[in-house]
Amino acid sequence: MQLGHSVFKMEREIKIIHTADTHIGYRQYHSDVRRKDFLQAFSNVIDGAIEMKADAVVHAGDLFDSRTPSLEDILDTMKLFSRLKEADIPLLAIVGNHESKQSTQWLDLFESMGLATRLGATPYMLENIAFYGIDSVPKSKIPLFDFSVFEEPLESSCNVLVMHQLMSPITIGEWDCASVLGSVPFHVDVLLLGDYHKYEKITVGDTWVTYCGSTERNSLAEEENRSYNIITVSENDIDISRRTILTREFLKIPVTIRDPARIYEDVLSAVKEQDVAGKVVFVEINGDTDVSISHAEIEEMLLSRNVLIPGVRDLRKVAADGLELSVSISFYDPDEAIKNEIRNMHLSEGGLLVDEIVRDLSLPKTKVSDEAENRLGNLLDSMDFSNPRPIVPVHEKVSSHSPGTENGPNLSSPPEAEIPEPEKESYRIVSEKQKEKHDDNKQKAPAHAKPKQYNLGDYF
Repeated sequence: MQLGHSVFKMEREIKIIHTADTHIGYRQYHSDVRRKDFLQAFSNVIDGAIEMKADAVVHAGDLFDSRTPSLEDILDTMKLFSRLKEADIPLLAIVGNHESKQSTQWLDLFESMGLATRLGATPYMLENIAFYGIDSVPKSKIPLFDFSVFEEPLESSCNVLVMHQLMSPITIGEWDCASVLGSVPFHVDVLLLGDYHKYEKITVGDTWVTYCGSTERNSLAEEENRSYNIITVSENDIDISRRTILTREFLKIPVTIRDPARIYEDVLSAVKEQDVAGKVVFVEINGDTDVSISHAEIEEMLLSRNVLIPGVRDLRKVAADGLELSVSISFYDPDEAIKNEIRNMHLSEGGLLVDEIVRDLSLPKTKVSDEAENRLGNLLDSMDFSNPRPIVPVHEKVSSHSPGTENGPNLSSPPEAEIPEPEKESYRIVSEKQKEKHDDNKQKAPAHAKPKQYNLGDYF
């Protein structure tokens, strides 16, 4: 693709590695082996950069999986960065939403050690290429972002902007590519993105826009090969190619239940047809909805065949209402037990909202913080703080009526989480003894419970 502008000619071909979403420190499925896999995947990127003698490595955010990485993860990362420094390859990076802290960032530590450069509004010049960066911006602050702080490059043949954001039109975006490109005070030739874990490459006007994808699989849904980009800038031309990374294999094994007496034989037969040793393996159950299965027995079977991470997904449809369950619900199910405990805690509306967000399996974990901020903000906006909050005795809070009455919402007694019909029977079985225990405790309570004064913190 021809450069959108060309003030100076390139004296030579420049090669740039574009990577992102390495999520170092992620103990996926609580496995330390998987934590090491994430580190190894990024190490493969560093190997590639040194092997091809790249001119720079650009990291587009989410270097770490957490804003509080372990000391071991920090030291391992420093070793990888040191290899780049020894090879005289600069590391240019921005801060992603996962590792973002309130003030000083981990990237600032690495920069102070001479191991990395944090990109921002002032251009970093690599010969005639100017690099800029925008750290991950919470959705609520996007409308307030000030593009006027960017300095225009004095002399450049190519301008590169690095961001960590979900951008439309590639995905359901928090920000629009065309809007950003039209707001910066200079022409952008290449927009290098992180946050979206799938490889994408498009043009917006005469600007290349690309996601390199994550370096390791963060979930079973990420089926495509992991990769990083190689950006080659030559005289009046930009080329973007993709290099895949060899990672641990994820395997889905479908099993359809037809004969209840042969459930485990069918599962074993399906597993034997696959090479499962050392892999992350999920058995996906379909078929007869009336048959109960033991996830634990299937997982033990998988472990006996040297599977690294065993899992079971129950995809059977409930004939009564046509709903599809991602997991089966039973008395010993720990998730159901947690739900029951949460119900008995009588959380406020804010507390229930946070619990709903963190347990939403359809919400990418990279978006949990932003989603909580947005929805709690909306909740606060809807509250009327002009009226004093009534003082409600504890026993009344427990037994008060549910919201939706003629008096309006009652935040001191949030609605009980709605239970899908197929789950209600098992919920009754599980909660019966808990109800009896609660009744006993209620009888033992003093006749005059001490009133509780509520404040803003009670909503969360």
